[in-house]
Amino acid sequence: MLSLNVLLRSLAAFALVAGAGFARAADMPAAAAAPAGCAVDGVNGKVAALGGASAGNSLYGGLASVSLPIGCGFGAQFDASAGSYNNSFLGSLAGHVFWRDPARALAGVYGSYNFWNQFGGLNSNHLGPEAEVYFGRWTLQGVGGVEWGNSVSGVNGLNIQTFTVATRFFDQINLGYYIEDNFKLYVGHRYLGGRNAAALGGEYGIPLGNGMMASLFAEGRVGERNFNGVWGGVRVYFGQKDKTLIRRHREDDPIIWSDGPNGTNATSSSQAQAQQQQQNPNIPNIPNNPQIPCGVGFLPGFQPNCTLVGPVT
Repeated sequence: MLSLNVLLRSLAAFALVAGAGFARAADMPAAAAAPAGCAVDGVNGKVAALGGASAGNSLYGGLASVSLPIGCGFGAQFDASAGSYNNSFLGSLAGHVFWRDPARALAGVYGSYNFWNQFGGLNSNHLGPEAEVYFGRWTLQGVGGVEWGNSVSGVNGLNIQTFTVATRFFDQINLGYYIEDNFKLYVGHRYLGGRNAAALGGEYGIPLGNGMMASLFAEGRVGERNFNGVWGGVRVYFGQKDKTLIRRHREDDPIIWSDGPNGTNATSSSQAQAQQQQQNPNIPNIPNNPQIPCGVGFLPGFQPNCTLVGPVT
């Protein structure tokens, strides 16, 4: 059962962004806003490829999203990703359902399922409210709620490692500014896997015509206990018409929160291999690899806070 503290922190994260958005929608005179539009301006999508490093390990992968209107006031987006971190597959599926006024704000619900093909398969999940607020060239956006997962074990050399994804609060928040219509910079905060990190990133759009736009994007993070990294890539947008980057972000598809390694903490313990295999012969063997990641995962995967005890003889 989720603790009262987790629920209260989820509500607090939502209030930070959504509260400001509803206040703006209620108080701002209609004459001061841009012409009203629907939550999603027709079916649209985007694909991306990225690469970089996190916690001292290389990573790469691809992402794709499709957004569609639900009537005029509401919309939905579906995200998928696949990549590799430390030679193990990581991937995710995510969904957004939301109300949006493109001139003022967005409010909705976000959920994701993430899989890391290590130690027989570790998964993490996120669920919570999502919101955005628009002030001219400024955008405040965030998602927060609960993350949870499973527990798995594997043989690493002479050690047995057990990884557990605990139930806890998470959030991701960005404050962005469009220097020009096709160039966005942002600063942000990440609380993922029980660790805090500061984020800095940007995106530069290049119009292609026929409803398409290419962009270059990057993000870097500096945080607690090796929650550090930098990555970047190329994205291509597909829409109903030609638009600037700021209009695509506010009229078409919401942010993909899995644009990089977004960790969920996994605590780890180790015991002697022979003893564990006698107790549980189903524990999988993995190669003797002292560099098995104790850092951050990917897309938006796993950030084990692991302590290797050993080698145990």
